Amino acid sequence: MVSIDPTPSHPSRRQALARLGQAACVGALPWMALQGCSGPPVKLGFLGGLTGPTADLGVAGRDATLLAVEQLNARGGLRGKPVELVAFDDRQQPKALSELVDGIRQAGLSGMVGPMTSSVAGAWIPLANDMGLTTVSPTVTSSDFTGKDDQFFRVCSTTREYAHASAEFHMRRAASRQFALVRDDSNAAYTRSWAQHFSDRVVALGGQVLHHAVYAGSNRAEGVAVALEQALAYQPDALVMVANARDTALLAQLLRKQGSALPLLAAEWAATDQLLALGGRSVEKLEVAQYFDPNSSQAAYAGFVQAFKVRFGRQPGFAEVAGFDAARVMLHALAEQGSGESLKQVLLRIKQFEGVQQSIVFDPQGDSSRPLFMTQVVNGQFNVVS
Repeated sequence: MVSIDPTPSHPSRRQALARLGQAACVGALPWMALQGCSGPPVKLGFLGGLTGPTADLGVAGRDATLLAVEQLNARGGLRGKPVELVAFDDRQQPKALSELVDGIRQAGLSGMVGPMTSSVAGAWIPLANDMGLTTVSPTVTSSDFTGKDDQFFRVCSTTREYAHASAEFHMRRAASRQFALVRDDSNAAYTRSWAQHFSDRVVALGGQVLHHAVYAGSNRAEGVAVALEQALAYQPDALVMVANARDTALLAQLLRKQGSALPLLAAEWAATDQLLALGGRSVEKLEVAQYFDPNSSQAAYAGFVQAFKVRFGRQPGFAEVAGFDAARVMLHALAEQGSGESLKQVLLRIKQFEGVQQSIVFDPQGDSSRPLFMTQVVNGQFNVVS
């Protein structure tokens, strides 16, 4: 279990705020003290991969959830009670849940935000059902979990929608008709689902997926290189990468070092700032479907971006937006929960929640469908192209 210290890290702000423990009440802006926050805290859990070289997704979700909690506490908390965020590090490994489950059971959580990856979700959902712990995921997209009557909700679309959008966009506007895929099966619940949906849609539109090159395991750099070599042996018109940001950046760099100008398409898992930072010029013109428009001028989104940058000192991406939306959905439901009403019942009763760019509407099984944006990396930034 990783405890959240909500006190800002900037020295001058640290001096300006008294440490109030794990249940500290601080505002959306770090210098705003909470007024009227009292009583035992309402505990909200967060589950995601917070350590290791691919922790960008989990850290993004946790930070966005923390911001939502701080903003609510600045307005007086939940019915006058502060909200305490308790974070659990699953290391993006399903087996890590066995080490966390006792702590989660004993934490007295009212709900859980997370997990962030589909492989962990496959192991988490049965545990959540057993505990009766309602969970709202920011970024789990695998269609393996669609249509289930369980404790699992998600604010994002499924792999089917992301993969179909990517296939349709590329087939519509590019000369590429033959694709090779490289996928990371350490998150197989996600990557296999995405790859299959993409392949099915390409074939339906008259294209061809020549090969799925797969890697997993501890020696990732070697696995990535071997998978890329296997994919390129089929001489595709375009390369599709279904992997995390770090590995997608590495694949792009290896390809460009060979002098190849092959068009690149990535799955949304890769669309974090880490891709841009590590990929550099190698990921220029890479295309990826996303959950949000990074250049939107909507007031709610602009306010979120400003608050996030002040709090954490960086520009938020898709995982931060999704994490903030998921956290606010959870907090809204907790605020509206009636006597004797389960959190699952509240979510299904309210059904529609406002996100920072779009409404989130749950179906009776807790799934949602969101408009997607096709983006392209241009000058080190994601830009909407469709």
